[in-house]
Amino acid sequence: MRKVASLLLVVLMVACIVGCGGDSGTSSDLSGVVKTGGSTSVEKVMNALIYQFQDDNRDVTINYEQNGSGDGIKNTISGQYEIGHSSRELKTDGTEDGLTATAYAIDGIAIVVNKGNGVENLTKAQVRDIYTGVITNWSEVGGNDALIAAITREPGSGTRDAFAEIVGLEKGGSDILASASVADNTGAIQTKVSSNPNAIGYMSFSDVDPEKVNTVPYEGVAISVETLKNGSYALKREFFLLTKIGATLSPAAQAFLDFVLSDEGQQIVAANKLLPVK
Repeated sequence: MRKVASLLLVVLMVACIVGCGGDSGTSSDLSGVVKTGGSTSVEKVMNALIYQFQDDNRDVTINYEQNGSGDGIKNTISGQYEIGHSSRELKTDGTEDGLTATAYAIDGIAIVVNKGNGVENLTKAQVRDIYTGVITNWSEVGGNDALIAAITREPGSGTRDAFAEIVGLEKGGSDILASASVADNTGAIQTKVSSNPNAIGYMSFSDVDPEKVNTVPYEGVAISVETLKNGSYALKREFFLLTKIGATLSPAAQAFLDFVLSDEGQQIVAANKLLPVK
């Protein structure tokens, strides 16, 4: 009987260690809804991060509204979002003060053309001249004799702002030609370019579908994970998580932010054709 009692005691102790020990306050105890929103360029990687985090924390819901970096910034400042998403840096003119921007990924901006377009390279000056209307025909840059159909993102888009800054356009792309077709998300850019043989657009490299569009080398360098890593491809920007200075994040929101920057989160970033920051 003593042996049986001793054995039973050991079993109970092991069960307590396995089932009760040390997990208080970990992610498995999290619950609630976290409101986030902003950049559409981060859709693919952010959905992958949210999916994994929610799978690990079944009582947490991460709401992600895709409405552009401008709204992500504005709504985080107002407190509507606990976490905002931006694919550009915060402005330094005072209009976007009060936020902390935490980089979690580096993304390339791909110059994309229709699959039937044979242009083999575009320089910074050529891209700028196409989008300001100085260059209007593909024959001027080594292509067919056809008018160029420029497609751009909407004002306030993080991709537009970053693209404009890198290629030397006016702030926010205010000098982009008025006749340019406007697409309000990354997917729409790809759709418009794939359906128009004379179109050109720019979009997040992580969302490029090579079955639909071609990427054009920029300054003689083709976009790839390797050329983004070694810095030879110059059209790139960071993705940011935004939080309001002075505001205390809910435990679920803080855990999600920590997850994105964790080894696991950064592996998900890398798996989505982005460069991790860690």
